Amino acid sequence: MLLLLTHSVILSLTCNGNTNLFADCPTGVTITSSTGNYEEGAVLTCNANGYLPSYTWTGAAGVNRDFVMVDGPTYTLPEGEFDLMCTATVSQLSCCDSAVVSDRAERKYQTQQKLLNLVTVLMVMTPSVG
Repeated sequence: MLLLLTHSVILSLTCNGNTNLFADCPTGVTITSSTGNYEEGAVLTCNANGYLPSYTWTGAAGVNRDFVMVDGPTYTLPEGEFDLMCTATVSQLSCCDSAVVSDRAERKYQTQQKLLNLVTVLMVMTPSVG
């Protein structure tokens, strides 16, 4: 028995008369950063609902906009702009879903340096009382 429901497939197998196996196509693909922002060295993680999806990253990233094609749920950002798509695939069911992320990954300590510079400027500009 094979029944197709909007992005899901239900495989019903009979084993000893009463066991069912349910398999779903991937849905709800999300991309998260290990650091909460996009900086060089941050690890992006792709996740999806579904029956044991495999993951592939494609796109362009880095200062030279190098082509990206990486298998696996994670991708480590190089410095520079990036346009990446993570595709979650359930090959047994020939179905997939994707999510896209585009931004710029700054050098690892560039964000902290900008904050330090701002604090220094504010301290210099604040008149001392006393």
